[in-house]
Amino acid sequence: MKLLSLEELKVFTASEFIKKELTVTEHFKLLLVCFEPGQAVPPCVMERSTAFYIIEGRGRVSVSDEEHTVSAGSIILIEPDLSRQIKAETRLVVLAMQYE
Repeated sequence: MKLLSLEELKVFTASEFIKKELTVTEHFKLLLVCFEPGQAVPPCVMERSTAFYIIEGRGRVSVSDEEHTVSAGSIILIEPDLSRQIKAETRLVVLAMQYE
């Protein structure tokens, strides 16, 4: 068992978003991603299905040619092999899960 405190794990820098791997297995990866306003993950394509849970803040998520505003409590489910991007409008904390 592993018990994590997201409040203790959150880290922000002015220069770039921070990505922390919380757990990694052969079939699953759990990450905490922290953004300051204006920071973004560049568009990328993942081979695994991905879910983003917005813990706090507001931002924009783009998947292929769709873009949506997201905020605390939003869950985004993304199929593999699609281009995706996250951009923070406010300080943003995201729990990202990659799975098979």
